[in-house]
Amino acid sequence: MHANIFRLLHAVVLATALACVAAPAAFAACGCDKPPPPRAAVRPFAASEDQQVTLFDDRLVPGQRYVVSFTGRDGSSDWDRAKAAAKRDFADGETRPQLRVAVPSIGLGPAAIAVYDENGLVYALGDDQFTVIASPIALHDFAETITRDGYQTGISADGTLFIAIDTSAVTDATTYSGVAEGYPLRFASQNVAIFNAQGFLMGLLDPRNPGLFQLDAGGTTVSTGLEYWRHEFRTYKDDHRKRDERRTADGEWHADGTPHVDNYHMMVAISGVLANGQAPVPGATPPFRLIVTSTPAPASMLR
Repeated sequence: MHANIFRLLHAVVLATALACVAAPAAFAACGCDKPPPPRAAVRPFAASEDQQVTLFDDRLVPGQRYVVSFTGRDGSSDWDRAKAAAKRDFADGETRPQLRVAVPSIGLGPAAIAVYDENGLVYALGDDQFTVIASPIALHDFAETITRDGYQTGISADGTLFIAIDTSAVTDATTYSGVAEGYPLRFASQNVAIFNAQGFLMGLLDPRNPGLFQLDAGGTTVSTGLEYWRHEFRTYKDDHRKRDERRTADGEWHADGTPHVDNYHMMVAISGVLANGQAPVPGATPPFRLIVTSTPAPASMLR
């Protein structure tokens, strides 16, 4: 569960540190060298409409069909149907019953999940374990300013805001900056984490890494501004194209048995406070103007 996403984050960071001690070369250059996500009932813990999410539970029977309903806090509800399968879990590589479904069209914010078979309810998850968020914003590695008027996204049960991004078209190093006008959310570097659509922790704002990021103070109606440098991914793409051990038949596991980590579909998780010092209210954010700018640039541009 993710009753507090940043407590979960600390667990992942601890696991990373232990793994690095055990195998210091394990998290080297390739974008697939990431710490495994912790075991979970649903992964990822936040996703947008039509995105695939995976449910894990020993009560699921491989080969059997289930109906999965999602119910938002606003009362909206919808469902999807799928067949369970026994597959390897990214958490530890063990084979477990899994059920992969698409997020239906319901309100943004926390969503309860219920799984049914032909005999009725099999099990249910509270809405502190999953959050429906806005569709990803496609980014590029050329100079561009993206403006989304009336933008809204989901806030989890613990007050974390999520912004999904799609970097499929990004190859070269690029600096991205983002700010919310009309939604003055305040946050510091330790309040930001980046996860991918599989639930892997992809990055933190580490102040010991000069040139990685910069935060700019907001105003009475403007959020804290974030600039973030994303390194080039030409090497990552070539690595998967040229190295036989990095090839994957199912899009999830390399030929050498290591997980294939999606470096293109991600979400930025921000745990901040508003002008009144309170965390954002779980549910849909009020509409605001989101501005995201991309600039081809080396990390030194942020120094």
